[in-house]
Amino acid sequence: MSSIGSTWWRAVPLCLALTGTAAQAQDAGEAATEPVPEPEQSSGGWLGNPAFSANFSGFVRAETAISTAGSKNNPFNQQGNLFNGRTVTRNFALTAPDGTVIPVSDTTTRTGDQDSGRVNLSILRARLEADIKFTSNLSLQAKGTLIYDARLYTEFQPRDYNSQAAGKLYGRANYFEYVAEGKNHPNPLEWGGQNYLISLPALFLDYQDGPLNVRIGNQQIAWGQAIFFRVLDVPDGLDLRRHSLLDFASEEFSDKRVPALAIRTSYQINDDWLVDAYFQKFQPTVYGNPNTQYNAIASQFTVHDMYGNFDSKFSYGMRFKGTVGDLGVQAIAARRYNPDGVFRWTKSGVNRDIPGLPGSGLVLQDTAFEVDSTGVWSADEWFTYAAASRLNGVTGLNAAVSEFPAAALLGAFVVPTPDGPQSGYDLAAVQLNTFFALAGGYLEGRSEGGLRGHIGREYRAETNLGGGLSYVINGEPGSLLDQLIINFEALYTPDRTFTDPSLRQAFLKQSEFTTALVVEKYQRFFSAVPATYLVAQWLHKTRSDLFGRSLRGQGGDQQTVAPGVSGGYDAVVFAMQQPFPQLIWRADLAVLYDTQGGVLIQPALRWKPNGDVTVDMFYNYVNGHLSNSNSNSLSTVDYADEVTLRIGYQF
Repeated sequence: MSSIGSTWWRAVPLCLALTGTAAQAQDAGEAATEPVPEPEQSSGGWLGNPAFSANFSGFVRAETAISTAGSKNNPFNQQGNLFNGRTVTRNFALTAPDGTVIPVSDTTTRTGDQDSGRVNLSILRARLEADIKFTSNLSLQAKGTLIYDARLYTEFQPRDYNSQAAGKLYGRANYFEYVAEGKNHPNPLEWGGQNYLISLPALFLDYQDGPLNVRIGNQQIAWGQAIFFRVLDVPDGLDLRRHSLLDFASEEFSDKRVPALAIRTSYQINDDWLVDAYFQKFQPTVYGNPNTQYNAIASQFTVHDMYGNFDSKFSYGMRFKGTVGDLGVQAIAARRYNPDGVFRWTKSGVNRDIPGLPGSGLVLQDTAFEVDSTGVWSADEWFTYAAASRLNGVTGLNAAVSEFPAAALLGAFVVPTPDGPQSGYDLAAVQLNTFFALAGGYLEGRSEGGLRGHIGREYRAETNLGGGLSYVINGEPGSLLDQLIINFEALYTPDRTFTDPSLRQAFLKQSEFTTALVVEKYQRFFSAVPATYLVAQWLHKTRSDLFGRSLRGQGGDQQTVAPGVSGGYDAVVFAMQQPFPQLIWRADLAVLYDTQGGVLIQPALRWKPNGDVTVDMFYNYVNGHLSNSNSNSLSTVDYADEVTLRIGYQF
């Protein structure tokens, strides 16, 4: 089977995969890893045990990504905000002491310069792996990782924005700490700081006795045979820090799955059938932090991660895999907390007055908002970012008012929408501009702005039921059909919980089907060149996009409330991998096309002059504007055209 892979592509949230790793590696439940030379080994017995041995290996690698996107920057960060330096008119209304409503208009220019930095990534990674065999049946598997970020960026500085935003992550950029409320150490075997991360992604005991294999400890679990899209690969969430969606495609999710403390047992029933089961501590997907290079959640909003309330939860599942004649079959059943999480409005808890209204902070702290210059400045900005986040700007405002009664004490009201949300657009814009102008000091003679919204991230349990079929075509030797592998996977999730486009506290629940069709093969085109690996895939989802966002929030823009997208979500992939003689050079290509109007193209070249040194260079071209940019998934990373260079030494 293949060794080509894919990068991420899932919610955010975020959320891009490109090609898959070896199906054999996934079947074995192991994430693909960077190939290393023959490890150092010591043996000779331990406490008189001649079976004892210890193998060590690892690598050191520098990774740098340089933007080629020109003036395009990450719009979800303060320095890339689309309204920085842009003058807009705010039409709003104030109430006189006698109750008269007075129309008012002003202009405002959002504070902040566009980020002129051209370095998107600058990290040094080190990995040490150990395989310590105690007996012929029992071994310890361990991996330790150190990541250091050189921070060669034009970083966000709160003082430049006169910001006092509450929350540890909303000051100076913090690249690696995962912060969850009510939990000091969310990932048990991980230690992060502003620019470093130390982790043990694998630390488990492995017991093998004939057909029985048991693993206990911190580990990643990979399921399924769809080698691009995650359909049956449900046990683990993803770590989207570092390079987020845009890593080297051929490595798939090997360095992305979030490890968890787990017990995993597999049993080879006979030559044809395997049963595999796990029970693990729930660990969520980790998103990029605000104002870091690949952040995908608008930084005008403060996220309260409620993982502390879910730290004691567990996920579990079982898989059967085997053959019936010439047909490969598998079936899974899993009960898990969706690691991507869902979002809703929550109280800010920040007592900071609206300028000119002493005491208003006591009321505002019981709403979903906080006065700060890094918040939203105008209705135009509000509706633009609601659409970009796949939310509904009108119903989102109404939920923030109706679910927090304190908002009414400040004069907020629910906007009537007799003919649907779009019918409330104009009145919602007036109300929004009123509060943004007041928060920006209008009563003190200033025309600034800034109300930060506060949202909570929670997690909901779900049941995943799925299956897969695979078949190998035996055609004329050397033909395109000969040894063509066809894989089909399907997953059904009844009553899956989604973030509602209004961010209301009653989440959206819909049953969802996810299917993937994969065809792959090796084809030799020239006798002097090794065989080319080819793969094509198609993904269909009935309720959400590539990143797990509800289709009901798709299709909006600055002037249009999201109408939603019908007919489901579809994406197709083509990828190829061509090694050259002596395997010193290898060329890769991966293309993802979102049928709603987005494309990502990643050509790559690998040079491996010897067994110790590997140099990878790949380019990411992203275009999310082939049609309505907020109707396709790839517009989320439309800013990220870049060339990446990785230089690694293996030992």
